[in-house]
Amino acid sequence: MRNINEIRESNPKCSQSIERTNFIFLDIETTGLCVEKGSKLMEVAILDRNKVLFTWNQTSSNASDENLKNELPKILKNLKSGVVVGHNVCFDLNFIAYKAGKFGHTGPNVFFIDTLNLSRRLIETVSSYKLEFLLQYFNISIHGELHTALVDAQATQALFWKLIERGEIGTLKEVGMKKLNWSFF
Repeated sequence: MRNINEIRESNPKCSQSIERTNFIFLDIETTGLCVEKGSKLMEVAILDRNKVLFTWNQTSSNASDENLKNELPKILKNLKSGVVVGHNVCFDLNFIAYKAGKFGHTGPNVFFIDTLNLSRRLIETVSSYKLEFLLQYFNISIHGELHTALVDAQATQALFWKLIERGEIGTLKEVGMKKLNWSFF
């Protein structure tokens, strides 16, 4: 007998229900905003509904793209296993795409949902759409320090489900899922 994770689909159609979808929650931490100007990828966290799929980090004392080189295939593989959800997720995907291209990897085409855009669509009464403000708005408590990839991915996961509930969202079309073609980066 198959369990629910085996039944959930990772290559969905827009009409697919939220319940049947395998979601992958992504967050990264970097040394800056411009990957093209040498900002480094410092942390990556990828979760599914029930567990941590992948984490990686490096310290500022040994920060190097070479440290990332061996981890990229694992990162890219995990991104294909479901609909990627993140807060300002295009920044994260762009950063990963740039680093992957630098090492000759072609990233997978992925489906994604941005909780930043979803929050803007569903909530009008907040002063900021930063993750920390949205967590306060929904009274979501977190365990750990924000601005670390694992904690931010867990916080985004909690925020996502609050937004789904608030918007009474049932399908991927209603949540605003988009398809990202990696070759556009």
